[in-house]
Amino acid sequence: MKIMAQSKKSLFRRISNWLHLWLGLISGIVVFVVCLTAAIWTFRDEIVLVFTPGQKVEKMDNVFLQPSELKRAVGKFEKEIAPKGLGKLYSLDYRDKDKSCLLTYGPDPDGNYHDLYLNPYNGQLLYHRLNEDKITKFNDFLRAGHRFFWLPRPFGSYFVGTNCLLFLITLITGFIWWYPTKWTKSTRDKSFKIKWKANWKRVNIDLHNVLGFYTLIITVILTVTGVVFTFRWFDDGYHWLITGGETRLHHPEKGISDTTLLSTSFRYPDDEIWRRFIQHQNVRIKYPKEAKDVYTVYINPTTGHNDLTTWYEMDQNSLAIVGESKYAKMSLGQKIYRANFDIHVGTIGGMPTKVLASFASLVGASLPITGCVIWYNRKWGKKRKR
Repeated sequence: MKIMAQSKKSLFRRISNWLHLWLGLISGIVVFVVCLTAAIWTFRDEIVLVFTPGQKVEKMDNVFLQPSELKRAVGKFEKEIAPKGLGKLYSLDYRDKDKSCLLTYGPDPDGNYHDLYLNPYNGQLLYHRLNEDKITKFNDFLRAGHRFFWLPRPFGSYFVGTNCLLFLITLITGFIWWYPTKWTKSTRDKSFKIKWKANWKRVNIDLHNVLGFYTLIITVILTVTGVVFTFRWFDDGYHWLITGGETRLHHPEKGISDTTLLSTSFRYPDDEIWRRFIQHQNVRIKYPKEAKDVYTVYINPTTGHNDLTTWYEMDQNSLAIVGESKYAKMSLGQKIYRANFDIHVGTIGGMPTKVLASFASLVGASLPITGCVIWYNRKWGKKRKR
């Protein structure tokens, strides 16, 4: 009966099913780790807000303190928390009205970096983080597992990317396997419903097939946008496909400060920057280190990537804009490509898309497990029962 059932399937379906089974088994462990870590890491910002002290403040109608006032407040307790000094101010982040502001200093004489979370209304120190705390290390651990399987770079990146390509093929062949050769009431129920009252083997099959189908498009998008970070040839092909073969947009050129200007007409240049941009609420100011360096101002900065972030670079003496995030007029495909990271991590649409990306990742992590159980039961389950 089994031989006759298999003979009814076309050669295309038999090859597709074979690829689905064996590629799924080969990449299963890596896919499980990559998807599970992704499901948690998606909420890295929320994890920081919940578990890191000094994140929340009482919302007030008062205006935030200016950078110079915040730096003076730091000077009052600097020796207490860092007897050798904090080092130079690296960046200052103004956040929402109910969140603390963040000042990052370093490196100090010992090579350490200091994150100071201050109340933006009165300059009170709420939390001092020296280098990385447990929450930061936890998020870094998740990212290393997701991106590199905790292996050395660049080998880890290629290893994960290759397994994700196998997973992509597995998803496509899984859809082919899922798609019934004939639509009936019975096949519709099996394809779209989980029969919770059935025995555990039937429920396991339904979890694999039904949840895999409902999250298929999201999982494919997350996989494709992730592989882009590993293989240049895949990135080139993805860009060509999504933009219709348009020329790549080059990043705007970075500006430099005019070193012939020996002094500034502003007593506190960062206060002037604050006055120009504070209406945007979420603002990050990155400070210059050398004579040619500039002030960089990020408006509503995203986490880690700035392809969608508006930024300006300003001469450290004149505060004239010498660089900004202006691109030529972009097509829809180019906008989608620029948003690749935000699509991949689910931040593109705020909390709803983050929840969707996390759920799809959890389902993706479950597929190798439920699939392996199905394979085991079909291959050895009946023999054990006999």
